[in-house]
Parts: sequence; C-alpha cells; structure tokens
Amino acid sequence: MRVATLALGCGLAFGGAAAQEAPAAEGHGWAASAPAGVIAVGPPQDVELRVSTGPEGEPVSETTAIDLKMGGYYRLNFICTDAADDTAGFRFESPKLLSNAHLRVLSVDDIEIHMQGLSFHALECDEPGAVRFSFHPMRKGEYEFTVKNQDDPPAVLKGVFRVE
Repeated sequence: MRVATLALGCGLAFGGAAAQEAPAAEGHGWAASAPAGVIAVGPPQDVELRVSTGPEGEPVSETTAIDLKMGGYYRLNFICTDAADDTAGFRFESPKLLSNAHLRVLSVDDIEIHMQGLSFHALECDEPGAVRFSFHPMRKGEYEFTVKNQDDPPAVLKGVFRVE
C-alpha cells in the first residue's frame, strides 16, 4: 500500500507585531509556548475520508461532512479501500479549501518534497491505499469537496468541510 502525505501550513510565519506569540486556544492545536510565527505545535488531528466502490461503480462514503475549527491543525486521510486501476480509481478535489492553505511538504513513501507557496489541484488513487495532507483552516465557512470515479461522465460523491 502506498501512502502519500501533504503537509499544509504546519509552520506558517507572519511578520510584524502579530508574530510575537501564538495564542493559547483549547482544541485548536495552538500552544502558548509556540515560537513566534508558528501556528501550531505537536501532531495534527487525524480526519478520515474513506471511499469505496458502490454497486454501480460510484464512489461511496459514510463521511459527507467534516467539521473543523478555524486555526486547528488537521491531517486529512483520503483512503481508497478498493480502487482497482486507472479505470476504477477515485479523485478527491476541494479547490476552495486548498486555495486557503499554504503547502509545505509533500511526501510519497520516504521521499519528501519541501515546497513554498505552491498548491495542488487533486488527489487521485488508482489502487487501494491512502493519501494524506495536513492543513490549518484559515477562514470560517463551508468548503465543498468532491470524489469522482473514472467514468465518462464521472459519478460524483459530494461533501463539505465546515470550518467554525
């Protein structure tokens, strides 16, 4: 099983007086002892989106809403339980959520790619496995996500990230 990891915003720095000290906020992954400019310390909270193939080949999941707190630190685990190949895989997209994130590290197996200010458009699995990315929700709101299969036209599973 291949696992890819994307870390978004795990060490964002802000300039000026606002960067003096990260505020303590229970349940947000922030700590009063965090160095200036660091949003959170410690590991992210895992969130799971497990997708499998329905009877007509459509993507199905028990998860269609994911509740998050603004400023929290999360790792989304996109898990494809039974993707068979290029013609039966799944594609995850959430452009509005991703457009508000800062990409830092992309990891595939033991390879890490350190990035600054770049993003990605979609995650796709063509075999069973998981893809992960870590992020801080930066703005309150609802951000739609979709998971599509490889049909033409694709069958689509829709869900939402709710950031409060």
